[in-house]
Amino acid sequence: MKPSTPLSDEIIDIKKWSPQCREHYIPRRSKRAAAVEKKGIAEGGITEAFPDYEIGRTAPVFHLLLYTTCGEGQVRSPHSHYVVGREEVLIIPAGTPFNYRPHRGPWSFVWFHLVEMEQWARLRDQDLIVQGTTLNSPMEKSMVEYLHESHGTSLYSPRAAGLHAELLALYIERELSQFSGRGGGDVLVRLDRLWDQVNEDPAKPWNVEMIARQLHISVPHLHRLVRASTGTSPMKMVTRLRMERAQDLLIILACKISAVANMVGYENEFAFSVAFKRFSGVTPSQFRRPSSSSPE
Repeated sequence: MKPSTPLSDEIIDIKKWSPQCREHYIPRRSKRAAAVEKKGIAEGGITEAFPDYEIGRTAPVFHLLLYTTCGEGQVRSPHSHYVVGREEVLIIPAGTPFNYRPHRGPWSFVWFHLVEMEQWARLRDQDLIVQGTTLNSPMEKSMVEYLHESHGTSLYSPRAAGLHAELLALYIERELSQFSGRGGGDVLVRLDRLWDQVNEDPAKPWNVEMIARQLHISVPHLHRLVRASTGTSPMKMVTRLRMERAQDLLIILACKISAVANMVGYENEFAFSVAFKRFSGVTPSQFRRPSSSSPE
């Protein structure tokens, strides 16, 4: 997210595009559109915009979510202006005047117009927000598949379109459940990446102080953040990731349980076995037995 120079002196209602621009919309007035409409998605699609493209609204009736998939966009409200790129989501609450266009070249994005609903109440009285996200790629893939199945002729296409609509709605709910205003979602993106690090290196001696330090937040804030986003504590999340990795290792590797314990951060096999049974409901030996006769 980078501050930008204003687009114009005044925000006006405008839509400019050229034959180069390509837009693919969620189909309207069809049975398959009902799958997204019942989730509060009024409109949506994928846009590939070029420098002469510009959208302005003085009194939008829908909330707008916009995920950049390529390039950068320049966006402005009466009180702020930014350049938005990948790994960021643009959130513009209903009623907030805005103007946006590509920034220094083509700009592709997935977008949604959301109906004003009580579940989005936290967006009210906010200015536009640009915050970090990890959902750009999943949103693009799911939208592409939804649009494909929405126009499909297979007997399975309506069901497939409905499933992709459910996934899009789930991603939106996840995004807005993490909405904190004023760009506060950046720490949530860093938290997601940190869980990836734990998953890649479960043997590392993770603790709450280390995690908080990597996120540049306090330990109490870490506990609140993880509880809100995962429903559990930081170290219980670390244990969950370690146990899931241990389950995979017990199946695919022919090595002693003590070796698996070391691979996921336990120097003591007994402590590992206790944690594993608490998580899986069975001991490591019992979990492995149906799949392997590997050494204990």
